[in-house]
Amino acid sequence: MDTKWIITFVELADRGTLRAVAEASGYSTSAVSQQLASLQRELSATLVGSSGRRLKLTPEGRAFLPRARQILAALDGARGDLQDDGQQATIVVAAYAISLIRHVLPATRILRERLPGLVVQVEEREPPEVRDLLARDLIDIGIVYDYSLVPADHSGEHFDAVPVMLAVHPSNRGTAAEIFADAASDWIVNPRTADDEELLRRVAAHYDAVPSIHHRIDSIELASECIASGFGVALLPEDARPHPGVRYLPLDGAAGDRRSFVVTRPGRQSWPSYEVVTSGILEAARSGRPAT
Repeated sequence: MDTKWIITFVELADRGTLRAVAEASGYSTSAVSQQLASLQRELSATLVGSSGRRLKLTPEGRAFLPRARQILAALDGARGDLQDDGQQATIVVAAYAISLIRHVLPATRILRERLPGLVVQVEEREPPEVRDLLARDLIDIGIVYDYSLVPADHSGEHFDAVPVMLAVHPSNRGTAAEIFADAASDWIVNPRTADDEELLRRVAAHYDAVPSIHHRIDSIELASECIASGFGVALLPEDARPHPGVRYLPLDGAAGDRRSFVVTRPGRQSWPSYEVVTSGILEAARSGRPAT
């Protein structure tokens, strides 16, 4: 059985259309279709069926999918055992900005001194981008986050939790309840993930309020500048870089925590180079200083 057939099947389960699988894999849609047909002949089973313009898994396909993922993970694990000694490798790590600053860069600095043959490249990415890049095998390790009030299905290792606070202009001396209740409060959210807006709405509901979202800004630094300029208020994690023009109000758990996870493709957790980089990142997170 050709492993490319299994990869194509898993890609179809994740992406839903032949065209999407073709775009992700570089094959033509005809080649993708032929690979699926070959797999079905090999297994003597019908794994996929039509559903409008999309393909859906049959009951046999749904039953085979977990085993297919296990097969690919086992093959990836074996490949790492045979080829990866943790000394010579280039590892691409994608993470959101604060994690790059607090976790990845401190670990990278010490690893560069300890293992000069190990090269760590970094990319700033939000969680949906990290998941997509991992699925397309374009990065090696990702750090993603969710909110305890808006939990996501992350299969990685949870390693950090930071309370979410209310960030306002220093001249705004109101309580959290008063700020949420004030219809003039112009809220700032991150446009690159829907979870930020959902978190705001859930916290506002706690205060019996409906937030008015005026600004959609990705960068915490830019959001902080907007708050300092009196243009809005926002929910920010406690580890956001302090800004002299921003007052941070603890919410006593009403906004929960931002939780961080380190993730990779199944089967690669045990690759020596991956373990070295991941261990450095986790140690930096635990200690709050560069890993040693």
